[in-house]
Amino acid sequence: MRHSAELVAGVDVGGTKMVAGLATRDGRIIAAHRAPTPGSDVGSAIIGLLRRVLSQVGVSASEVASVGVAVPAVTDRKRGTVRWAPNIGGWGAETPLADPIADALGIGASLHYDGHAWVAGEWWLGAARGARDVALVAVGTGIGGGLILDGRLHRGRVGVAGAIGWWVFDCSRVGHSRREGEGLLESVASGPAIARAAGTQDAKEAFEAARQGDGAARRAVDNAATALGAAVASLVSLVDPEVVVLAGGVITGGGDLFLPRVQEIVRHEAQPQMASGVRVVLAELGEDAPWLGGAKLALSDLEGEKGDG
Repeated sequence: MRHSAELVAGVDVGGTKMVAGLATRDGRIIAAHRAPTPGSDVGSAIIGLLRRVLSQVGVSASEVASVGVAVPAVTDRKRGTVRWAPNIGGWGAETPLADPIADALGIGASLHYDGHAWVAGEWWLGAARGARDVALVAVGTGIGGGLILDGRLHRGRVGVAGAIGWWVFDCSRVGHSRREGEGLLESVASGPAIARAAGTQDAKEAFEAARQGDGAARRAVDNAATALGAAVASLVSLVDPEVVVLAGGVITGGGDLFLPRVQEIVRHEAQPQMASGVRVVLAELGEDAPWLGGAKLALSDLEGEKGDG
């Protein structure tokens, strides 16, 4: 059943920042605002950020059909709770989130794994428009992603299908004791991993140093791009997408350093027939993609649409 309100809202909750926005049903952005992610009481901060966005443009909550919240977490979507969120302070097992937001604002709220919201946003309005089979890899503080398969969002059994940061990159320690995360894609290609390998404060500084010819930074970036390329090549061979979208803060800051290497590896290492036709591209929507995708998925939940899985 169609809700009469013509606006939708979304929130993207990250480990360091949150972005909330308001858009029309067809995806035209009305307003967006960002704020740091607090170390505790994140739910109240989300509510405050949404209220700020609404007041910024003089919109009342009654004019908003629904709000979708994109979280780096395993969620119970039916109950609207967070089940596992290692990067968000204060979120333990069965932390209620959707109901408090809905009760505070009077808007129907739903939770979505941020990789799914990200791919939904780029599929709806960005680099994957019109495709039936899409893979998105988001590289930032961590590495996540999402899949559109045969025109449907693929959520998976647990609800975090596409979490490619857990892809095993180094098999030398498989079956042996190892540090948490060791040998996984995220331990090589995430922003913090690049900074550690380059000896810089953050990935942005590493990219700047690499462009200026610093040897350690160039090696760190090349190793990260190679690991990402190998994972994407395997992903292409596994799901045969039309397009792979590279997204996230690391890609925003260093896409020129990553994209050619990833494309090269996919061409040479993925299944040949799949590699010949797949497009590997940079995301178009930047930090707006997850909250827009969350808003779209929430609207689909509200209206019972089947196309978003």
